[in-house]
Amino acid sequence: MLVTALVTPFRDGACAPDLERVEQLVRFQLDEGVHRVLLFGTTGEGGALTPEERACVLDAALETAGPEPLMAGLGFGRLDEVVARGRDALDRGIRDLLLVDCPYSGAASSALRTGWYGPVAEALPEARLFPYAVPGRTGTELLPDDLARLAEDHPNVVGVKDATGRLARMTRVRELCGEDFVLLCGDDHHARDALVDPTIRASGACSVVSNLAPGTMVRLVEAGLAREAAEARRLHDLLEPLFGLVSLTAAEKVVVGGEEFSVPQRARNPVPLKAAFGELGIDLGGCRPPLGPLGPRGRSDVGLKLAQVRRRPGDDPLAALLEAFVEEASPDAEPRRELAGRS
Repeated sequence: MLVTALVTPFRDGACAPDLERVEQLVRFQLDEGVHRVLLFGTTGEGGALTPEERACVLDAALETAGPEPLMAGLGFGRLDEVVARGRDALDRGIRDLLLVDCPYSGAASSALRTGWYGPVAEALPEARLFPYAVPGRTGTELLPDDLARLAEDHPNVVGVKDATGRLARMTRVRELCGEDFVLLCGDDHHARDALVDPTIRASGACSVVSNLAPGTMVRLVEAGLAREAAEARRLHDLLEPLFGLVSLTAAEKVVVGGEEFSVPQRARNPVPLKAAFGELGIDLGGCRPPLGPLGPRGRSDVGLKLAQVRRRPGDDPLAALLEAFVEEASPDAEPRRELAGRS
């Protein structure tokens, strides 16, 4: 199972979601074999969208895909807000819902189970609920033992997106939650290992890189599920330069009091990902504040990563994306395409 954490395209200087582009992106993902498309995750800037914008994006995606291949992120906030988002998705027929560990709260694992996930699972019994563990962003974590107890108490908790980067934790999840529990690796870089490791037996991946290279990522997941370790490694190596688009640090020039300094600027997903689309000539409208554009050095680093992935031996992971979108992209798309493919 491959889930793409879809980017949200904007128009008019990020004033509104680009609904036509939403439909195109969803269609492209499904045409390339992706099993689920996640809307409103971190990649999709779900926290920056109003309820009205979320509804419009949902309807645009449903117009293209129908409810079955869609998953909706519930974001964070008050419990009543989270439940309302879940109810809105369920009313549209979307049953797969992703809920992140409550960020900034510093809640203990047991408190997340009883005071965050438990009430949502109880309020939305018809949902297929996936907790999302990403302590690097939230500062808290639902531990495997509490996850297993949560699933025991609430059968509609059917899986987890694990973006902890800790393979030992995923092994523990599999031990406690059993074979039928859907264990999705949430780190592109670790997906291959989580799939082929016999103690983890991941069910699939929830990917950022598959925004750019869904077909290749589908093949990596299929090879991993078949325990074809060598083929999974080959595809992992082919995509590896793109894994750096999830978080990118570049030294940019800052002038203070007339003096120039070189300051490391860390840009996290989806900023480098949208920059990559732009370098390929596909305009997705940038990100909403406080996320901002990459500086010159950051854009250069993104261009180098794109060039690296396209000049490696074997399949070009970006070929399908360029074929699907570059003709309708901005007038400077062709020069950028040549730059990205230069050996």
